[in-house]
Amino acid sequence: MTETFKTEPETKEIAVVKTQATKALTAAQELEIKSPEQMTLATILLSKMKTVAKMIKERKETITRPLMEALNSSRDLFKPIEANLADAERVVKGKMLDYQQVIDAENEKKRLALAKKVETGYMKPETAVAKMEKIEDAPTTVQGSVGAITFRNVKKVRLAELGTLGGADLEYLAKTGLIEWSSSARMEALKGMKVPGAEVYEEKVVASRST
Repeated sequence: MTETFKTEPETKEIAVVKTQATKALTAAQELEIKSPEQMTLATILLSKMKTVAKMIKERKETITRPLMEALNSSRDLFKPIEANLADAERVVKGKMLDYQQVIDAENEKKRLALAKKVETGYMKPETAVAKMEKIEDAPTTVQGSVGAITFRNVKKVRLAELGTLGGADLEYLAKTGLIEWSSSARMEALKGMKVPGAEVYEEKVVASRST
């Protein structure tokens, strides 16, 4: 029998916290703090919000936890199978590329040998060109009985180590946003050391708890 998540008690429970969240938003929008008494009321309001948030989290997790456990179980089941298949695909593609590279290298040697013969006067240029035209390059497309593969050149970027770059290069990368210094990285870097252009400062925030 298929389990359903929307039974009558559950619907009522969700409706209750939904109403409380709506009331909390309305109360927050209408709130004015101009006296110690109103600050106390604001504290109470925050505490009630924390209580509602806890109720919402608990109810949500009764629904999502079984789903997450099932999802994780499925991932664990298929992960080694997918890994084996990915490894197999990588091996086959690697061998294909190796074969292509061997052909490309052999053809390059042939072309260089013909060019050398022209340079030494052993062969006429037109003869060398005719022979070069007969050299068959590695195929860029291979058609199989149940599929096809295509070889193509893809542009990639190779990044230098930041330590090898000069100050002007680093300044350019920083100004153009190519170097990102995250907030968490800053805090880690600033623990116990000074970093040029950075400082640790305190900012007051509100932390509330329900009782």
